[in-house]
Amino acid sequence: MAEAGIGVAERPAKELFAGKRFSRWIEQRIPPSPQITLTQRNVFIFPTGTGFAFGGLIVLLILGAINYQASLVYGVAFLLGALFLVTILYTFRNLSGLRLELVGVRPGFVGEDVELSIRVVREAARPREGIQLGWPDGIMQWAELIEQESDTVKLYVQAGRRGYFDPGRLLVETYFPLGLLRAWTWVDLSARVLVYPKPLFQEFPQSVSGRRDEGQLIDPVGSDDFHDIRTYRPGDPIRHIIWRSYARSDDLMVKQYASYVEPRLWLRLETVDGDLEEKISRLTGLALKAVRLEREFGLEIGTSRINPGQGEAHLEQILKELALYGL
Repeated sequence: MAEAGIGVAERPAKELFAGKRFSRWIEQRIPPSPQITLTQRNVFIFPTGTGFAFGGLIVLLILGAINYQASLVYGVAFLLGALFLVTILYTFRNLSGLRLELVGVRPGFVGEDVELSIRVVREAARPREGIQLGWPDGIMQWAELIEQESDTVKLYVQAGRRGYFDPGRLLVETYFPLGLLRAWTWVDLSARVLVYPKPLFQEFPQSVSGRRDEGQLIDPVGSDDFHDIRTYRPGDPIRHIIWRSYARSDDLMVKQYASYVEPRLWLRLETVDGDLEEKISRLTGLALKAVRLEREFGLEIGTSRINPGQGEAHLEQILKELALYGL
């Protein structure tokens, strides 16, 4: 990986070439698949820093035993060496035979974490523990398969832009049982997550919720359409008081004004400001606001038209159209 502060363009050509060559090699060795079983072909193992220190200790013990002809030191060195060899087997077996499969994804918005559900399945008679899964840009999660034969792990990774998002290869690793060795693999489960635009919230433009003679009745300040007469309440404008009625009955009555607003909203690019991405973000915010206010809304964008509706399914259809527009 590049050091902090060094962009991809500044990385040495040799490093970029090595990265591309490794990517091609691992694509051939571990091809993408929604379900992968780990075997000796796709599991790698190597000593950790602690493992190298442990090996160095064994070498020092053998040198000391040779120098001082100490049989007890020989015994300790060979015992530790045997422990190291057995650890290699157990660390590898902790991953070998596991089956990984993608069982679900949940869309998210740009700048937020999207959720991917991975099922880890073990062989019936071999418990597994200390297994970590995650993407390099996400948070590693643990899977423990001691009593149950499978476990579903929810992983989260941040999405950078709208559209379909491929998180790349998933890292699966273990240091079980002693932390002397690390067994790991990189698998591509063909994950594809839909990422919605980042919402920008604003008031509904007048052209989106225009007035007409039918629709939802509201009582906005400044409306000029007479609607009804009611009893005066503190705070009512004085100019709305019906003084002629007050002179006859001593009861303060006021005129009530109202207007009808079209309850169905139409979201269009030309009704919001900004460049293309900002307009799409503003339309996303308006869609979420319409759902919160329980308003019917539709979408006209490019050659696509979605008729007004309500509900989660309708919102998902609108958000998907906005997420994929222009891509």
